[in-house]
Amino acid sequence: MYRQLFVIPRRTKDEEWIYFCGHSLGAQPKAAHSYVRRVMEEWGWEGVNGYFSDRARWVDYADRLRSKLAPLLGAPTEGIVIANTLTTNLHLLLYSFYRPTPDRYIILTEKQLFPSDRYALQSWAEYHGYPQAVHELPSLIPTTEEVVHYVYQIGEKLAGLWMSGVHYLTGQYFDIASITEAVHEVGGWAGWDLAHAVGNVPLALGEWGVDCAVWCSYKYLNAGPGAVGGLYISPEHFSKVPLMAGWWGNRLETRFLMRPSFDPWADARAWMHSNPSPFSLAILEASLDIFALLALEEYYVSVQEIHGLLRRGLEEIPYVEVLTPRDSHGAQVSFRLKVESPRQAFEYLLRQGFFVDWREPDIIRAAPVALYNLPHEVELFVQVLAHLPMALA
Repeated sequence: MYRQLFVIPRRTKDEEWIYFCGHSLGAQPKAAHSYVRRVMEEWGWEGVNGYFSDRARWVDYADRLRSKLAPLLGAPTEGIVIANTLTTNLHLLLYSFYRPTPDRYIILTEKQLFPSDRYALQSWAEYHGYPQAVHELPSLIPTTEEVVHYVYQIGEKLAGLWMSGVHYLTGQYFDIASITEAVHEVGGWAGWDLAHAVGNVPLALGEWGVDCAVWCSYKYLNAGPGAVGGLYISPEHFSKVPLMAGWWGNRLETRFLMRPSFDPWADARAWMHSNPSPFSLAILEASLDIFALLALEEYYVSVQEIHGLLRRGLEEIPYVEVLTPRDSHGAQVSFRLKVESPRQAFEYLLRQGFFVDWREPDIIRAAPVALYNLPHEVELFVQVLAHLPMALA
């Protein structure tokens, strides 16, 4: 438990929320102030020379953070890029990987994919002249066997698969390794949205053979609203797939020579377009330095434990329907309330000091985060839910 290292959002000057929304925006690391202040001081003292000085060296700040992020992704450092935001990075990857032909054009994805991802997939399908290319799995909470079945059913028509490591709505943690393997067996590429996975569940992108992935850093990575995102490309694809070129993708040795021709890095950094803000990188670093204190295997066990505490409590309440699969999840528990007015019940929970969120038409998401939430907060939440009908009568 590292709660003392975080600022817990407050309802009032004197009262903290019981904050179960780390799946949407993580709590602020207290150290973020000092990390950002350092960049402010560098900027003030050094001006543009902060890009190159020994003290600041913003020019490769993002590059230096890759090794701190790599353990959370289970990925080789050379495959990681810290830049842009999630959907922008997804567009960059789809340009590189989605190269449909009349015989191989389908993109398989999950049911109720996060809308921004769906827009990106559909945009590229239509651009290439295959407006019906995006196929959704029929079940909202499919088993691994069901996903693999549909991969094999599509077979040689499958250009690629794009799914979430953890589904934003249901909290289901998909079997990335098995699904990726099946996609490769039929000749497709496998890409993953890790927005709700990184910092929440164990990942091994390199070992699992994942072709590409994107993530944001403002959920379980606690890097602040609108934080810098990232992308991953397996080293086997370096120099073998096309990319959209940008200035910052040039090798550092030639970037400032301002040549008209592109001289890309030999690794995933070739996909960078522009310099990420040192301010955003500083907040991300403040959080990654907390993760560096953890024994990750033990931390992921604690994620399962606090999820389990909430889940067991909810399952004992007859009018609560838990949606998140029992055996494949991270911190998040998604559930429905079988009461006369679920929305009214949700608003009551907010009035009682529990910061959870609502997704139409009737799903409540709660994510007790093992870094900063406490078991007794979970117990209080369950107690309030258990007496909900009386409170609303």
